[in-house]
Amino acid sequence: MDVRKLRTRKHRIKLHREKLRKHSLVDSYCTDDEVGPSSRRYSHTTFPLFSNLSDDEVILSHSKDEGNRLKVSHSAPSCQLLLLQATEEATPNDFFPFIHLPMDCKLKILSYLSSIEKGLSMRVCKEWCQILQTPSLWSNIILWDFPLTCVPYSKGGNHNSGDCYSCYKKRVHGFACFLMRIRPVVRRLEFKFDIYPDTDGYLAMLKNLLCCISFREIRYMMFNWKDTPARPFWLEDFKKCRCQDVLYSCKLRARHCIWFFEDLSKHLGKIETLILPFDWSSLKNVENLGRLKTLRNLVLEKSSVFQSVPQSRLDKLLSGLPVLRQLMLEIWAPCGATMHKYELSSESLEFLDVSQSRGFYLKSLHLPLLRRFRVARHPWNGPLVFSARLNIPCIYDVLRFGAPNLILLNDHYLEENWKDICYPRLEDVLKSVCSCRKHKTGWMM
Repeated sequence: MDVRKLRTRKHRIKLHREKLRKHSLVDSYCTDDEVGPSSRRYSHTTFPLFSNLSDDEVILSHSKDEGNRLKVSHSAPSCQLLLLQATEEATPNDFFPFIHLPMDCKLKILSYLSSIEKGLSMRVCKEWCQILQTPSLWSNIILWDFPLTCVPYSKGGNHNSGDCYSCYKKRVHGFACFLMRIRPVVRRLEFKFDIYPDTDGYLAMLKNLLCCISFREIRYMMFNWKDTPARPFWLEDFKKCRCQDVLYSCKLRARHCIWFFEDLSKHLGKIETLILPFDWSSLKNVENLGRLKTLRNLVLEKSSVFQSVPQSRLDKLLSGLPVLRQLMLEIWAPCGATMHKYELSSESLEFLDVSQSRGFYLKSLHLPLLRRFRVARHPWNGPLVFSARLNIPCIYDVLRFGAPNLILLNDHYLEENWKDICYPRLEDVLKSVCSCRKHKTGWMM
């Protein structure tokens, strides 16, 4: 070999090594033309296809750094190939393109993308478009997570939020049509839209999804039927609303939810986690929720400001859910001299959170498996009443007799002898959360 060519080759290899050292590409996955900071990849030690870590460990390790997003390259070489390229000239056979991966590997890689990222990736090529239409990639459906602002600012500097919301609705309904066409098996569903008045067609869209897609494999569902977070509240149709119209629409909205939830509950045979605003005024609604015998985690948010909850409906709900483990109640009950004090009984409940409730006071508990309990004291929601006229039970007595296996009160770990003696640290916690005469300071509630 000519000495001049050899020196030129050695010089080229030296420059390439310095380039790799500068951009730290030896321990990353990227191509030669992707040396910028925007092309960060999973490292070879945590990439799920080339490591012993589980998927949960990979997600947990990368959730701490928002910059480490999954990015797939058509010509992503391994670390060994990069080292080989540093020592000698690489040939086309030294690279293993993404297109040559098995289909299972491609689906596994693309499954880490969000819905928006999957939609953008469908524009890459025909093959990706066909792969991303695989139903198994769309088992986790988030209907509401779309950007709102898309229309550029006008020449005068004014931004028409109504046009942006129109584009948002078009995206949501287009995504729903796409799901109805590929018919995935849904395991997770998040719905955050106002179902009344149905001028935006969100309730009709959900009914069509229920008819075209199987919901029987759903394990997690967030069903917020009260409001649309993406909708600007200053749109034209909101300016003409009166107070009585708002109250009337709230009642109709809750009624429409009861009718739809009756059909929906028939398809949720395997659901384990459910989050929704709940209307306690209808016994039918409680019966529909009691059909979900597989529920383990339940979050019931308030559906109106003040709503009286009969004790019988709480009993019916807890007795109808035999495997319920975690329960969060947000009940805003009217307060006053005639307020109710509630009893809770469950043989399976391990976690109870009533910290978001107002006017919801416990009289007694029968929760033998309860391990964690959260409670908070909120401002009074009713007429001013002297504390001497009220007889609110002490939380310490309620927990001591009704939850013998309790280990955590809010963020305080209880000592072993907490049922026998109320030690000073526990006393301080009770002074901040309990509303009884002993722990509530002040002359008026």
